[in-house]
Amino acid sequence: MVLPPPPPLDAQDPRSFAHLTLVHRLPRLVSDLLATAPLSAGARARLEEAVARPLQIPVRRLPLPTEDSRRWEEFFATYLGRRLAVLPFFLWEAYLYAWLLLETGYFETGIDPFATAKREDFAVSLLAMEEASRAALEADAGPAGPALRAAVERSLKANLADASNPEMQAFGAGRTALLHEDPWSEVLGLLTAGDRIRILADNAMSELYYDLLLARALARAAPRAVIELAVKRDPMFVSDATALDVDRLFELVDEAPGAPGLGRATAEVRSLLASGRIEVRAYPELNAPWNLSAPGLAPIVAAPEVVLVVKGDANFRRALEDRAWPPTTPLELACRAPLRRAVFLRVLKSECVAGLSAEAVERAGREDPGWRTDGRHATVQILRRAEYPAAGLAG
Repeated sequence: MVLPPPPPLDAQDPRSFAHLTLVHRLPRLVSDLLATAPLSAGARARLEEAVARPLQIPVRRLPLPTEDSRRWEEFFATYLGRRLAVLPFFLWEAYLYAWLLLETGYFETGIDPFATAKREDFAVSLLAMEEASRAALEADAGPAGPALRAAVERSLKANLADASNPEMQAFGAGRTALLHEDPWSEVLGLLTAGDRIRILADNAMSELYYDLLLARALARAAPRAVIELAVKRDPMFVSDATALDVDRLFELVDEAPGAPGLGRATAEVRSLLASGRIEVRAYPELNAPWNLSAPGLAPIVAAPEVVLVVKGDANFRRALEDRAWPPTTPLELACRAPLRRAVFLRVLKSECVAGLSAEAVERAGREDPGWRTDGRHATVQILRRAEYPAAGLAG
C-alpha cells in the first residue's frame, strides 16, 4: 500500500522553524530594507505594517511582469486573500520575496535590494577564499578524484553562508560536521557520469565562489562534460545567486588586494567560461512558487543527459516538496521531483529532512536538539533512479 505524503511544513505550530521565520526573521529582514533601500511612502508604510503584524500578512495579487504572472496564476487562484501563516512554508517565502522585489522597485530599476548583504559576505570571506584557492591550485598536481572531493567538501561547507539567517555565520564553517555522507566513490562517480553537470546554485558571493571552484574541478575530472551553474534570474532569499552576482563576484575579486591565489583561480574559471566548458544560465522558472516536482521545472531537473548537483536548503526543500517527512524516509521516496541522477549538498538550516539512518537521527537529537536548523550538521546524499547504473571514480 502506498501511503499519502505528509503535509507541507507551515507556520501554524509556534515551535516550528517556519513560525520562527515569519515572526522573527521576516521582521528583521524587512527592517534592514527599511533602513537601506530607497522606498516610496506607500511601500514604506506597507513594509512597516508587515513588521508590526507578520502573522496577519495577507496574500494580495502582485502586479508582476507578464511572463512571471503566468507562473503565479495557480498560486493566486489557490491562496489569494489567505494569511501567509497558513500557507505552506516554501510558498509563502516565494511570495514574500516577489513582493519585496516589487516594493523596492527591482523590476523597474534592476537594482538588487540585497546587494549590501552580498558584498559584506564577500568581505568577511576573503581570507578563507584565498586559502581555498591556493589549496585548489596545489591539488592540480595530483589525481582528479581527491581534488574533486576536496572541491565538493568546500562547496558543501560554504553552504553555511546565508544572509537571510546571519546567525548561522556565528558557528563558523569549521564547526559544521557531516551527519551523513554516501560513499565517496559513488558520489564522485555520479558527479562525473553525465554529458552535462548542472549545479543548482544556492547563495551568492562566498558560496558562489566555491561553486565555481567545484565547476573548475569537475571540468578537470569530467573532460567531456559541460559544467553548468544554474542560477535564478532575480534575487530571492536575500543571498540567492543570480547571473549578475557572477559578474559582481569577478569585479570584487579584481579589486581584492593581496589575494593572488583567488585571482589566479578566478582567471582559470573565466577562461573555462570563455571556452564554453563552464556555463552560467539564469532560469526565471526558479523564481516561481514551484517545487521541483512542478512540470514547469522538468526541463531543468529531469533532462536525461544531466547530472544534477542540488545545493542548499531551499533546493532540498523544493525537491522534497518541503513536507514533514520522517527523517528516516528513504530519499528516493521523499523526493517527489523527477530527478534522475542527483547529488544533494546541504548544511541543515530547516526542518525538511530525509534519507538518514535511525542511528544518525538518534545521535544528532541527543547531542544537539536543534540539529535540523542550527547549521551544525551537513549531508552529502545521492539519488539515482533505477535506469542509471552505478559509476566509479577513485576518491
